[in-house]
Amino acid sequence: MGFSNKNKTLRNGSLTDTLIGEGTLLEGSCVSQADIRIEGEVVGDLRTSGEVVIGEKGSVHSEIQARDVTIAGRMEGTVVAAGIVRITPSGRLVGIVEASSLIIEKGAVFQGTSRMYDEGEDRILSCAVV
Repeated sequence: MGFSNKNKTLRNGSLTDTLIGEGTLLEGSCVSQADIRIEGEVVGDLRTSGEVVIGEKGSVHSEIQARDVTIAGRMEGTVVAAGIVRITPSGRLVGIVEASSLIIEKGAVFQGTSRMYDEGEDRILSCAVV
């Protein structure tokens, strides 16, 4: 199952956000140009030119490709972000991160590997543990 936001529904000049609510299971691929917030469960790939936020009750087993990603829930898989990946104190990430910046807040759990890139270059940059 897959769905996409090809109609580009506008609200105040911006794309309509996508919410995967608590009690919802999405299996398959999701392609969107809008921001995605996950409070339910996702098993499959997510791709957006916007931001992905995994809420405290959210659970994701997936590959995520997005501009920025915030993890306050549970994530297993690969996260590829053009900008920032942030793991909040309630967040848990098991997997691989590729991003320009990685922020791991105190209390967060990160088990895996990370690669930081600058504008697509092949050099490794620093990550911050806060």
